[in-house]
Amino acid sequence: MDDSLAQYSRFDVDGFDADALLGVVRDTRFEQRLLAGGQFKACVQRVVFPEFSLDSGAYNLPIFASGSFGEDLIGLAMAVNSDGPMWANGRWIPAGQIMVFAEDSELNVRPRPGGWQWAVLLISRPVLQRAAVTWLGRELQVPRSGWYSRTASATDAARLRRTVLNTLEDAAHPKGLVTPAQIQVQAQTLLTAFLASVAATDAGQPPRALGSYSERYRDAVVRRAENYLKTQSDRPYDSRALTTALGVGERQLERLFRDAYGHGPCQWHQMARLNLARSALRQARGQGAVTDVATRYGFGHLGRFSVMYRDVFGESPRDTLRG
Repeated sequence: MDDSLAQYSRFDVDGFDADALLGVVRDTRFEQRLLAGGQFKACVQRVVFPEFSLDSGAYNLPIFASGSFGEDLIGLAMAVNSDGPMWANGRWIPAGQIMVFAEDSELNVRPRPGGWQWAVLLISRPVLQRAAVTWLGRELQVPRSGWYSRTASATDAARLRRTVLNTLEDAAHPKGLVTPAQIQVQAQTLLTAFLASVAATDAGQPPRALGSYSERYRDAVVRRAENYLKTQSDRPYDSRALTTALGVGERQLERLFRDAYGHGPCQWHQMARLNLARSALRQARGQGAVTDVATRYGFGHLGRFSVMYRDVFGESPRDTLRG
């Protein structure tokens, strides 16, 4: 394909598959985990322009995603559509509000229950700043490490969301032969929309942009709890062991998890183990695999495991094994 043309790709997911979703954002590997039961469906699209790319995914169920952007790329991320604000690195971020990530910065994100569409523009710092000087007359105050996000006006948020959706629609359904000149206009329109959104919120970057103390504390406690529970994936939830390891009271931990996920650490742990079991079943072969996987992740009663598994993923463990 001509290097001056955009490259469009799309893939659809029917049934949750964490391994298939690892590379949904270019040059990254985001761990994803289903957070609610039901038949998971997703549509992931990518438009690669000569100097940057746009990735977007529309999911019908909430997921947890954790990972980092590429070492050489700045990430400009947003929720295009969501049933409520999404939780990102300890903050609630409404749809259309831009998040600016320095190279190799970490993102820990989860939406409220319901449908969700996200978008990420990945671009090198030199290209981004060159474009900013050309179209805005100044460089953007992009962080050298970490990330920031500040409240956007409803008008700015709606404009950015509309531009992203129009770009994806035009790429998916081109009208006739698309010329390099048309691609250049499309790329400029998309990039200037992101530039305008960042420029409207980057002045000064006060400490509040990085999150208040309570937000950072809440995020830190939840992440510590998540990391501890990951080491306990072979056994049922133990609230006393968790609170002792963290030095945090059970009621406080329950409140923090419900704020972040809409459910407590016990359900989080159960969902995490079910997700791990699903990945293991997709790779397993032979008789006895379901029992082996259930036992490996601390599900002592095979019948109850099968019921819980079907409630979450919409199929039995044996169906996953055969698939």
